[in-house]
Amino acid sequence: MRRIIFLFIIFTSLAFPQSLKNYYSLIDKSDNLIYDFQFGEATDLLYQAIQLNPERPEAYQLFSKVYLWFYLGSKDALDKEHFENYSDSVVKKCKSILEVNDRDKKILYELGNAYKFKAMMSAAVANSLDAFWATKNAVGYYEDVLDIDSTFYSAYGGIGIFEYALSFVPAFFTWALTITGLSANENNGFEYVAKAYKFGKQDKIEFQFHYAKLYDEYLTEYEKSIKLLDPLIKQFPNNSLFLYQRSIEFIKSKNLQKAEHDLKSIIKDSHPKFAQTLSFSKFLLGDVYFRQNKYELALGFYKQFLKSTQTIDYTGIASLRAAICNHFLGDSLEFRKYAILASNGNQDIEEDDYAKDFSINLLADGFSRDREIQIDIENTFLAGNYKKVVEKVNSVIDSIEVAEVTALLLNYKTSSLIELRKLKEAKQIANELRNYELQNSFWIKPMAFVNLAKINMIEKNYPAVKQYILAASEFNNYSRKNLIKSYINKIKNDLKN
Repeated sequence: MRRIIFLFIIFTSLAFPQSLKNYYSLIDKSDNLIYDFQFGEATDLLYQAIQLNPERPEAYQLFSKVYLWFYLGSKDALDKEHFENYSDSVVKKCKSILEVNDRDKKILYELGNAYKFKAMMSAAVANSLDAFWATKNAVGYYEDVLDIDSTFYSAYGGIGIFEYALSFVPAFFTWALTITGLSANENNGFEYVAKAYKFGKQDKIEFQFHYAKLYDEYLTEYEKSIKLLDPLIKQFPNNSLFLYQRSIEFIKSKNLQKAEHDLKSIIKDSHPKFAQTLSFSKFLLGDVYFRQNKYELALGFYKQFLKSTQTIDYTGIASLRAAICNHFLGDSLEFRKYAILASNGNQDIEEDDYAKDFSINLLADGFSRDREIQIDIENTFLAGNYKKVVEKVNSVIDSIEVAEVTALLLNYKTSSLIELRKLKEAKQIANELRNYELQNSFWIKPMAFVNLAKINMIEKNYPAVKQYILAASEFNNYSRKNLIKSYINKIKNDLKN
């Protein structure tokens, strides 16, 4: 009898770990399928995992992530309801396990993730207070993990995402930061996400994606961002979010042909639950053609975006560019219609804020020859044709009547000369621009200091670099300040290295 009992104990002790091993195998497989947008197969595996171990939170967490993505991509209220049900189940199951062992770092990490997703959902539905409190809970649980194990690097990534995002909170929400005790530091955010990507064992794919985004947003290191996204896209070719982000990097790095290829792939194979990604892809494809002065093609995609989007984000800049397209295509009525609509975007987004100001000026003053030249040369610069920019500016600069347009053209010429390594002339023009006093486009002054810093960086005159980035920071209080701040961050980072 004792022998039978002994064997029973051995077999049951072996069976439980094997069951848990099978459970985690299903979780890992389903997570990879989710990242490859194979949601049907992933769902089947998650149901199997729940049958194996219904008290564990991981399968419910993945369900909540799927429905969060679905809601962000389509704004379907039913997806939000599913998210909330699964998310609440995660919290309940995690807390139940913690009642037995309150130092279970993996469960504490899962709780942090659960509240991270809740914060994202609250932000998506513009419930700012709930978003702040969910963020506080998430950060608190990540900190609990690190108190137990300082080498649980993925928890740094969770904190880093919030540290970075909160640094862009509007001034009128600083009270919420004070009440919740949350900190906001974009450099800490970048470093924490980098640490999670390099050393963390959990959520490696997510942190690789965030790291790629921050290389863009924080440092304007578009090529490094692409290098991080390439292997993700190779591993998960059906993931339109990864492809969409890479198309943004291609546009910013002025590789329009590759951006066009990625965007067409998204449009061709779009998932029905990611309608907003599809809509934004049409907007970006419009930008690709706009930068090549292909106004008829660009207009078609801007119209598709404006008709399909479920948010006001970027509708201002899309309407402005649609107005410009109509002007060059000779349709004055449609030009005026879209110029008026350009004021209706999200003013918290720099591009939409710029669109409002620019469209008001166009409606008041008309579309002058100077403005036509400005658009043409700006597009030439954004397409990466630096030699042609210099040639075009040289051929027209003496005929420009509007001081602001003169400054804008000289700015594009300066940046192009730096790319062409014609530093002496670039330095001369940048020194002139730093002294310009403009009624609009105030960002030209800090940008001049940024360009002077870039020139001196190439020349290895590091004391001058520090002087110019300090001046750029001092004057960077106008439109495009986030982009200019990212340029400054990159130069500071280069100085460290």
